[in-house]
Amino acid sequence: MTSMQPIFPWRGYVNQLTYGADLRTPVPDEVVERITHELIRQWFFTHAVGNYYDAAVAGLNSGERLAFTDDQDEEATRDLLIRVVARLDERRPWPEHPFYQGERSEWAALRDAPVAAVVPQSEREVRRRLNRGFAAVDTEAGRVKVLILRLRTGQTVVLRSGPAGCDLLTGDDPAPTIAAFRELTGLDAEPVPSPGTARPT
Repeated sequence: MTSMQPIFPWRGYVNQLTYGADLRTPVPDEVVERITHELIRQWFFTHAVGNYYDAAVAGLNSGERLAFTDDQDEEATRDLLIRVVARLDERRPWPEHPFYQGERSEWAALRDAPVAAVVPQSEREVRRRLNRGFAAVDTEAGRVKVLILRLRTGQTVVLRSGPAGCDLLTGDDPAPTIAAFRELTGLDAEPVPSPGTARPT
């Protein structure tokens, strides 16, 4: 059973870090090592390593309950976060991942970005290739599913699911953004005839 807890900015990240661990007692070293490895590998943890690190530190310093469910021991949860933070410190500098997943809340600022390219893979194939999930958002034409990515090169793109693949929207310079997207994700992206022309949403 999940405890009723106040919402803090660090809470979601901490919940991800502790999800799936048996926290009835302190966890063994191999669990801490596995979580640290996956944070740096960035396959299951989809945000920047620093976000998780900062959230764990903020949670530990908050004085709030860290255990997410009633069957998790608070001291075991705190111990896990302390050890993950220490292990991440030992692994600095952290490698920069090719891309990071943005938040659904960013869609409001990106919804009017022009379509620069079409990714011929379906939403399902993109999810499989990138291990990132699409989120449902509202548009004037109804609900659509989008995936927001911040590329290591600094550009932000939106993949918008459609019947024949995914539209790639961006407010950044189209040509270098498409090239960076291809290189960093391994996905193809075919420029649209008029990259600066927005499609209706």
